[in-house]
Amino acid sequence: MPEPADTDWAYAAGMVDGEGCIAIVRSFVPARDKFVYSVAVVVSNRDREVLAWMHRLWRGWLVPARSSAANARPAWNWRSPTGTTAEPFLRGIRPWLRIKASQCDNALAMIELLKRSRYTLGRKFLPAEWKRQQEEHYWIQRKLNHRGNEAFEAKPMHSPRRIHRERKLWAGKQSLSSPLASDIGTVGTSSRPPQSRLQRDTADPPLSDDGVVE
Repeated sequence: MPEPADTDWAYAAGMVDGEGCIAIVRSFVPARDKFVYSVAVVVSNRDREVLAWMHRLWRGWLVPARSSAANARPAWNWRSPTGTTAEPFLRGIRPWLRIKASQCDNALAMIELLKRSRYTLGRKFLPAEWKRQQEEHYWIQRKLNHRGNEAFEAKPMHSPRRIHRERKLWAGKQSLSSPLASDIGTVGTSSRPPQSRLQRDTADPPLSDDGVVE
């Protein structure tokens, strides 16, 4: 992978400022009965070549953008490496950002927290204060990315009832995969938690169709 020049970082920062989104996203995991968080950058454009250039330099994914309009022109999304692996790209563009500097700083703070959480105590146990900080960074980013003229409202982009249904579904699948279920001839199901779009709670509309961080 070639080493980006200063002009590459500056141009990429301009793309993120004008055509991109720096998001903190979260997903509800029924098996662990909690939210997990990550960081992602998405840049959208109708010129595929400029996004292919970003993909060559910083990897990630280059995918078609979805549109509900039947006559919409083709567009593309470049999605950065996610979670803690988004850090090199964010630190590289940070000196050149003019519009989304606050989003970048908050995302980098979240990454530091994710690194601390991942390597210090493992995946199951997390102090309540660290959980509070994760949730705080998430809502800060949601507010920074808020669009429109209406005042920002800290409202989840999913229904608590849906989470409750996911929990019940997961519990049901676990009971079907138990040894007793096998004894009575019931086909067991996978022990992996169900992954549905209902679980995703994204920080900005460009990520609404995205499986990038989960």
